[in-house]
Amino acid sequence: MKKPVAPIYFPGRMTMLAALCASLALPALAAPGNVVVSQVYGAGGNTGASRNRDYIELFNRSASPVSLAGMSVQYQSATGTAWQSTALPNVSLAAGQYFLVTGAGGANGSEVGTADQTGSLNLSGTTGKVALSKIAESMTPANQAANIVDLVGFGTANSFEGKVAPAPSATMAIFRAANGCTDTDNNADDFSAGIPAARSTSAGANVCGGGTPAVKPIVLKTSCPASVSFAAGSGGAITLVATDLDSNITSASISAGARAGVSLGSFVASGAGAEASATLSVDASVPVGAFVVDVTFANDTNASESATCKVTLMASGTSTISQIQGSGAKSPVADMVQTTEGVITFKTSSSFYIQHLAGDGDPSTSDGIFVFGGVTPAVVGELVRVTGTVTEFTPGSAPASITQFKDTTSIVRLGGGYTVTPTNVSMPADLERYEGMLVRFTGSLIVNAVDSLGERGELTLASVRREVPTSRYRPGSAEALNLAARNAADQIVLDDLIFTQSATIPYIAADNTVRAGDSVDNLIGIVDYGSIGNSKYGYKLQPLSVGSVSIVRSNPRTAGPELPIGNIKVASANVLNFFTTFTNGASTENTSTSNGCTIGTRPALPANCRGADNREEFLRQRAKIVHELKAIDADVVGLMEIQNNGNIAVDHLVGALNAAMGPNTYAAVPVPSFTGTDAIRVAMIYKPAKVAASGSPIADDDRDINNRATLAQTFKAGNGAKFSVVVNHLKSKRCGSASGANADKLDGQGCWNADRLGQANRLKDYFIPRVIQESGDPDVLVIGDMNAHGFEDPIRALTDAGMVNQLERFVRPREMVYSYVFDGLAGYLDHALATASLDAQMAGATEWHNNADEPEVIDYNFNLGTTKTAKPQDLYENNAYRASDHDPVVVSLNLAATFFNVTSSFTVQRSGYTQNRATGQYTGTYRFTNNSGAAINGPFQLELAGLPAGVTLVNATGAHNGLPYISAGGASIAPGATVTVTTTFANPNKVAITYTASIYSGTF
Repeated sequence: MKKPVAPIYFPGRMTMLAALCASLALPALAAPGNVVVSQVYGAGGNTGASRNRDYIELFNRSASPVSLAGMSVQYQSATGTAWQSTALPNVSLAAGQYFLVTGAGGANGSEVGTADQTGSLNLSGTTGKVALSKIAESMTPANQAANIVDLVGFGTANSFEGKVAPAPSATMAIFRAANGCTDTDNNADDFSAGIPAARSTSAGANVCGGGTPAVKPIVLKTSCPASVSFAAGSGGAITLVATDLDSNITSASISAGARAGVSLGSFVASGAGAEASATLSVDASVPVGAFVVDVTFANDTNASESATCKVTLMASGTSTISQIQGSGAKSPVADMVQTTEGVITFKTSSSFYIQHLAGDGDPSTSDGIFVFGGVTPAVVGELVRVTGTVTEFTPGSAPASITQFKDTTSIVRLGGGYTVTPTNVSMPADLERYEGMLVRFTGSLIVNAVDSLGERGELTLASVRREVPTSRYRPGSAEALNLAARNAADQIVLDDLIFTQSATIPYIAADNTVRAGDSVDNLIGIVDYGSIGNSKYGYKLQPLSVGSVSIVRSNPRTAGPELPIGNIKVASANVLNFFTTFTNGASTENTSTSNGCTIGTRPALPANCRGADNREEFLRQRAKIVHELKAIDADVVGLMEIQNNGNIAVDHLVGALNAAMGPNTYAAVPVPSFTGTDAIRVAMIYKPAKVAASGSPIADDDRDINNRATLAQTFKAGNGAKFSVVVNHLKSKRCGSASGANADKLDGQGCWNADRLGQANRLKDYFIPRVIQESGDPDVLVIGDMNAHGFEDPIRALTDAGMVNQLERFVRPREMVYSYVFDGLAGYLDHALATASLDAQMAGATEWHNNADEPEVIDYNFNLGTTKTAKPQDLYENNAYRASDHDPVVVSLNLAATFFNVTSSFTVQRSGYTQNRATGQYTGTYRFTNNSGAAINGPFQLELAGLPAGVTLVNATGAHNGLPYISAGGASIAPGATVTVTTTFANPNKVAITYTASIYSGTF
């Protein structure tokens, strides 16, 4: 949220909105009952509320006990038809006994007291309907007439007994007359407003018409808590009034907050039912400031019975800006009228900032302040005297507030030509002490986040590139906690001076981007506080002008991932909801309509689709992904977030890649037996020219563990080496319905960590061993979006089981490891983990930062991601940057060959051929003798190349790269030893049999 153009106040909680009433359009009557509603208060916790919770008080007006079993109290808005209920316990309410039910609450107001039953009813503070019902469940229009025991309609309610009861307020409840005994079936006659005084079963009995009378409380007639504002040096006073229906109020005293210059006098005692009063006075010696005094009234019959009113005394006057700001989180003169002087440092259309020319020299207090709604012809550099009310403005649900002037009554121009020197600030810093000041950041600031650039014109800056603590340290460790604290103190959000969305996206360079990792030098502006991206709040800098901000491309784009060359390259790529079915109901196969997308067994709906909204967006999305994968040029690619529609989306992507890179460059791993129950799945593509799929794909079909099934495929490289790739997409960190073990433990791992840990355990205990067993090879590479940072529990479970983290091995020694940026912190959710045997064959690993560092506003969408409003500018370019929100992870394998050409170590001798007249086949021998001087280990394979057309090797063991071969024993061959191999050929054309032989040690 940008700075508002008018004050916005946010109550502790919102009152309920009324709905149209159908069934209770006429006043309703309930026969006088034994148990009735005796008191109602609905403003609990709101701004200005005197109590912190809503409550409904019940009372047994009969002479006998009454059971509350099976009953409930219920609430309905003033014109609504839907009841909300709080069930009552199985208790017996004695004659004359009260019963207190509390509801929703907030941060404001004093404690209601101990409730007999707690609930969540959220009453209107001024109008609505409350009922005591015979049934525990919420009533319906059809059954309410038969089940209402007592009904109270108040304010402007459209249903009530007789006539509507008066409205309560933030400081007033409504009470049934005679302490609950009166029930004339007329809400207007039975109820009146008074200071809230909730009574529960612990209160004394009030037997109607006899018995032991209930002790009547002392009731404050003055609205409390109270406040008094006065000018410092002139003093002030307030008279407090209280009554007690059954006792004499005999004393009033200052029970807390006593101080020099404050006195309580003019006490007038009262008889039973009369008013007692006392005057709290402040003399002229009390200095500027605000403080609280407690005044307590007591009676002559019950030493424990008293009533206390908290009174805030506020002395206003002329103060410096630093005195107004104070050294604490809030101003010591908040809500008081003050006068101060300062030089205008920055102006908006309807407000401005001022700063003391010299300051007070105290680094704990700010020398600047915002004047909200201050309209003046004065310009920047003029000295002005401002008189107005000092307030603490809290934007939305922000955890902090900003001190400002509002309701200004005077702005006096005192002359121009003044210059305020910016205060030097070095990050990290406590920015509260610079609130409203003109500052200069002395060091280079690094861009940490660019995701809010399109919607809000914001860049998140810090002194360093900040890292997610759990990407580097174990959750909850001292190191993680220290890094989190440093991260929190090391952030300032660069705004763009525009408090609505700009038609021109700021800070974009000529290449249509600004990247996280870029830097800003000599940044000057005003320190502000308010709403920032991702629904957060924080300190912002309003620059003197957007044009004055110079961004250095410190983190340039690269053309592709950079890593050592091996013989096989494997990549993990999150393709950010690559769907061939669009949210508008069309698809790549049918450009008009489709059935939509499926999630599990639910019907297919367009609303289930998550990717492009239409074909035009899809083509832009596809182009970026193709550019990305072409630049990576991996031999095997694991894909995440691709539509779960068989292999339709996968084949479409393969077709686009082959169109860009050449026919048959890539092929898709076949669809496994189970792909999961989500709208997205994981998949795999590979280059048939570099690797061959060995066996069928394997999927983990335990749908209780994985709603996006893990996928594995074993491959054989050209040098005979086998390896398996396992692609994963673990449970997201988004909380949603997370509870219990999956709730956010506030240790940095987010929600659903228990589920992710279960998925990781399933992977190490069952799935990887299964892949190794079925492939007959221990070389396994686990890749994918694990939704867990590098040192969180799921990754720790895998590394503790012997998997080796390739990004920590190869990337961490030279730079931060990250593949994703959120809330201005960089971390890695995308992984490459290898078994020990494969780790020994690793040449390198890296991340290609073509996505996470780029602003979302340059992606394929025509609309902004969160608001779905049109982008102010279309900065899309047909390239690989911002193809997704995750960076791809790429590893280089240097797989050990399973065979070697040893032909040069042997001398060879071929025999002639004899023909078997029965079969027509020709048989000969091929002898090879070890002339190397050392033993050569087998097994041996004799490969024949160049056979004439029509001639085939009948006794071939198999084929390697299209050439027939014969296995020639497994033992080693000693120096000088000879191996003889029989060759049998079919030669129907009776041509000369010629070939070139190669001898290999090992297995194909």
